[in-house]
Amino acid sequence: MISYIFLLYLNAHRSPSDANCLGFLGKILTHEITATPACPLRILLIGGCGYIGSYLYLRLKQVGFDVQVVDQLKRGNPLGISVLQVDYADLDNDFLLNFDAVLWFAGHSSVGQSIEDPSGAVSNNCLNLFSFAKRLPEHTKLIYASSGSLYSTKFAPVAPASESSLANIPSQNAYDISKFAFDYLANSFLSNFFALRMGTLAGYSPNLRSELVFNAMNIAAVTTGRVHLKNCDSHRTILFLSDLWALVYKLLITKQQPGVYNAGSLSFKMGELAQGIASTWNAQVFYEGDSDTYSFLLDTTRMKAICGQDLAIADLSQRCREFIDQYKATGSTC
Repeated sequence: MISYIFLLYLNAHRSPSDANCLGFLGKILTHEITATPACPLRILLIGGCGYIGSYLYLRLKQVGFDVQVVDQLKRGNPLGISVLQVDYADLDNDFLLNFDAVLWFAGHSSVGQSIEDPSGAVSNNCLNLFSFAKRLPEHTKLIYASSGSLYSTKFAPVAPASESSLANIPSQNAYDISKFAFDYLANSFLSNFFALRMGTLAGYSPNLRSELVFNAMNIAAVTTGRVHLKNCDSHRTILFLSDLWALVYKLLITKQQPGVYNAGSLSFKMGELAQGIASTWNAQVFYEGDSDTYSFLLDTTRMKAICGQDLAIADLSQRCREFIDQYKATGSTC
């Protein structure tokens, strides 16, 4: 177990990298939330060096929160964040008393990763997470990454799925099975949890995942003049990191009903997404056939009601240009 004394040691020996991280803000944060709570919250950010976590870390520091990052650094640490490099399951109960909220974005985060390590996916995304959640103090909010893929169907969605829609019981891979199982356990046995059923993630992060569909299409369009498309008739809700942050922030600072929250920004058929990106960059779409994939639409009425004007107002073309501007501004080559 990781002791509170060790945490105090780490805080006393922080590197100057935290200040360097904040200098990164001006390059990538285009839609800022300026209102801050009177009393800074103490946040435990698990997975704080990954694609989502490194973006949220910058945002949390921007509004003045006290952030402790736990990460095993399997995807590196491009910001040089001060980090407690341990498995979150090994954190002891005394350590966990010190936080107002836990943000958990440390799961097996893709189908491919979960197929390669199914036992690890079930342990990390469900069994270990449930044991960890049961040890949190009653006052501590747990905000964690679930997945909109739980609404996926092989048929075209008739309407966007709301939080009250019955999630499909998955059987195809350890990623969906583990996400579904933990949501089910949380709903039955936890009281202060917020499950974010997220659309496919998109947008720039210091620890970029360039393979995500929006990111990959834009990078290819700008670098090669081509947009590669599969499954043109499948549906997908895309979630931009800036909108994810808007929802996380509101859940942190306001009193909301625990439970499931759909999180999404824009919805398309995949062919529409590809054509929109190609049009933005004057690129060509190359269709590469169909494969097994997700098809889902999210009803984000609840998210919009909570976040209001903190959600970015931008069409697809604006989102594309923001992404590439941030991509270039941080030294990536197009």
